[in-house]
Amino acid sequence: MSDDPCDVPTMREELVTILEMSKLLEKPLDPGNTIEGILRLISQLCGLNCGRVALPNETTGAMEIYHHYGLSEANVEHGRFDLRKGEGVTGHVMRTGSIGLVPDVDDEPLFVRRVAETSGVTLNERLAFIAVPILEAGSPIGVLSVQRETDMAQPFHLDISLLRVASAMIGQVLRINEFVEEKTSHLVQENQTLRNTLTAEEMVNNGVAHGVIGSSPALMDALKQANQVADTEAPILLLGESGTGKEKFARMIHQQSSRSEQPFISINCSAIPAELQEAELFGHVKGSFTGATSAKSGKLVLADGGTLFLDEIGDMPLSLQAKLLRTLQEKQVDPVGATHSIPVDFRLISATHAPLMDYVNQGHFRLDLFYRINVVPIELPALRHRDGDIRRIALHHLNEINHQHSRNVVLSRGALALLENFPWPGNVRQLINVLERAVLTSESNQIDDSLVHAILANEGAINLPERTNPEELSDALPSPTTNTYHEHHDIHAGRRYEWVRHEEAKSIRDALHEVEGNKTQAAQLLNLTVRQLRYRIQKLNLDP
Repeated sequence: MSDDPCDVPTMREELVTILEMSKLLEKPLDPGNTIEGILRLISQLCGLNCGRVALPNETTGAMEIYHHYGLSEANVEHGRFDLRKGEGVTGHVMRTGSIGLVPDVDDEPLFVRRVAETSGVTLNERLAFIAVPILEAGSPIGVLSVQRETDMAQPFHLDISLLRVASAMIGQVLRINEFVEEKTSHLVQENQTLRNTLTAEEMVNNGVAHGVIGSSPALMDALKQANQVADTEAPILLLGESGTGKEKFARMIHQQSSRSEQPFISINCSAIPAELQEAELFGHVKGSFTGATSAKSGKLVLADGGTLFLDEIGDMPLSLQAKLLRTLQEKQVDPVGATHSIPVDFRLISATHAPLMDYVNQGHFRLDLFYRINVVPIELPALRHRDGDIRRIALHHLNEINHQHSRNVVLSRGALALLENFPWPGNVRQLINVLERAVLTSESNQIDDSLVHAILANEGAINLPERTNPEELSDALPSPTTNTYHEHHDIHAGRRYEWVRHEEAKSIRDALHEVEGNKTQAAQLLNLTVRQLRYRIQKLNLDP
């Protein structure tokens, strides 16, 4: 601290400058703007002009100006110093870590005049040059330098003190930026690699061109089956949980068939009220019912020559099942109210998440129609069973969501790990929903694990049903089997309906005896979940 009272006003200006520089560090990380802001402040408030930050080029090893304020572009281009040749004061400061002070650049042979900004300087004015090292763990990583008029009243030691503070702040900004880049570089690389490595062959083989992403063994088995039968006329039944991409599979099969140039018509049987399904599927003539003010072609007619996809076919009423069966057998459509049939030729792909065999056994799905649509059944795996695919799917859809919302967000390593470990009861549809919510609510360009954890915690609050094998399920209507107990749930609301029969008691006792009462192991032997086993034990009074 100087005892000279003349230094007090100058020191007050320095304190104000330091305070303003510290405010820049509170803003979101933007190294270029932050460092330029620091250089602008020391110029405007303290007369330390033409500030520049020189850093070593990792390729050439030369010192180059990366950040500056008040320098012409020509001087920036010329601001390269070969450290091996010992060029300039900047090079000297970088090599030695010492302070470089040139009171008059015209009297200093070491000073390289090519980077002095002389525009606006009169002939009688002399320029001073000050350079301080930017240090990390005591070693120089760069150089901060400025120029000022030699005849300014303020002493050089105060300028050097201020520049040391500024260089420390700049060093902090550079270190934080380097740390962030190091931690996120693999994420950016993964996103970029995903964009660059999806070759045309891989897109066809893995279904990526049709929105089916992944290469897990479970998915590849389904893709292999689909590819084998795509260019045939065989009806296909896609089985799997909701959200596993059944419509995408259907479109992929259509695109790989000889009907690819013809229409692909999709209809969700569970999304249309039963009383409207007939007109929607088969069409109607004018005046055939109240509100039929004009004739309308049904989906079956629109699919002529192409592919008809009936999603959730298990929800089709029995009356329409008979009419659909007749269409499949005779290749003719009878619109509502029509007096003549319309010939049609389409390839049928059906899909369901329901246990159709149980529906047949309960009398709620026609056996003859089941045989018609179940020529080639393909089971689509749940997302939790697709080892290694979650990361790939997440990155693919993250790119699409970024593009859709004009964002450039990446996932942190921790966030990706959370996504990979979540069971995804809603499958790919749920994963996309979570990603979109994360992109829209993220306050930075990186989705961290805390945000994903909060979103998944919210998702986990939804009481979704456990999935079971189709043979474990039955329809929601009473079974003809006597002496049964049941869980009273609505299967059309997405919950399960399970039947507990007295004859199961012996197999449950035998399994429990074999594993010495361990319910987890017994459930595995019986191909049940632990919850299902406990429910049966309770209903059959098997507790000891």
